[in-house]
Amino acid sequence: MSENNQKTVFLQEEGNEYYERNKQVLVEKKKDLLVELLLERKLLPKIVLEIGCSIGWRLDSIHKLFKSDCYGIDPSSQAIKDGRDLYKDIILEQGTADVIPFFDKKFDLIIFGFCLYLCDRKDLFKIVFEADKFLNEGGHIAIFDFEPAAPLKNKYQHKEGIFSYKMNYSNLFLANPSYFLVSKNIFTHYGFEKIDDPNERVSVSLLRKNTMQAYAVNY
Repeated sequence: MSENNQKTVFLQEEGNEYYERNKQVLVEKKKDLLVELLLERKLLPKIVLEIGCSIGWRLDSIHKLFKSDCYGIDPSSQAIKDGRDLYKDIILEQGTADVIPFFDKKFDLIIFGFCLYLCDRKDLFKIVFEADKFLNEGGHIAIFDFEPAAPLKNKYQHKEGIFSYKMNYSNLFLANPSYFLVSKNIFTHYGFEKIDDPNERVSVSLLRKNTMQAYAVNY
């Protein structure tokens, strides 16, 4: 299998299989560090997109807390079906990060919900382009993903020929001076127990888009 074909595998089969493996955890109410960050920063996004939303449980919390219009995409058709049954006020579509299907929308907040580490490497710049195109000026991007000190490539344990790619995904946006880092929290799924293990380090990063102040005037 080509390493640049992970999108197809997740749309056709592994998205649903991933969802089934994690289904019970996803439907349970839980503390969410990303939502806590939004509350801490006193953000009031009017319209929100989550990429890698699963059934939309995080979007449901955001909708209830901030009265936001919420949209989500996920490669799992089953997760989208279940999410539509559970959360009637959220718009959910099957899809991936490189093609955002809500063509007539612009968002105040775009969330990457633990999905970038499984995206095809050839799609990364397209993913950044899509997010930037759909993000309002002054809007925010939140990235919840692995973040080792240096990039790592691992075999994906659930499917032959698939890889996980762990890196600082904020840097894809921060290379553009129109984006700056607002906040970052680094931890692991085990709290701080394995904080020195590069395979376990996770971050929640919040970035802001401000093209008007991207370049200092010098003339």
